[in-house]
Amino acid sequence: MSYRFIDLDIDSVTTENYKEILKPSLAQQVLPFLPPEGSFETSDLQRYLELVKSYEVATTDLIHGLSLADQIRITFIDMKAATICEKFPDIDLATKRRYRCVAEYLIRQGELTKLKDEKGKLLKKLGNMGKMVVIYEPLPKICKTLQQTGLGQFIRNEQQASKVSERTSFQCQNWWGEEDGSIGD
Repeated sequence: MSYRFIDLDIDSVTTENYKEILKPSLAQQVLPFLPPEGSFETSDLQRYLELVKSYEVATTDLIHGLSLADQIRITFIDMKAATICEKFPDIDLATKRRYRCVAEYLIRQGELTKLKDEKGKLLKKLGNMGKMVVIYEPLPKICKTLQQTGLGQFIRNEQQASKVSERTSFQCQNWWGEEDGSIGD
């Protein structure tokens, strides 16, 4: 299970107590949706947390029990840019859509980014289904998250491991890509 949801009773989270109950990164993730900027009420917040939890802990991997998010993290641990089609060539179209939704979630978490050219236009390539698809690039936070979730054994080489051990220089990014200066949670 994702470290952000271990021992979390979502039903006990409210718009008033979320900062005390949620992990810092999860609290920061929900902040834009809460008053005064957002319009979430407690029931909306709890539904949103259930959705995020499903992305982090839902599994299609019956052998290892890995969440979709963890499967993507592990496949991108080589720190090489690729498409979902390249990383998961044998999955059906509906599953690819689910993986892309989870990849968007990982982008908001600062673990992946979409490759863009110097003008800021998305770089795409022809996918397995003959359509143009986005190229995702892993960010160093992906290694840190694997360590935190107990999946550090998938970090195979010293360069990847050193990115995790350099925690003091690690900068978290908020949803807009701005660095917040923290080391994460």
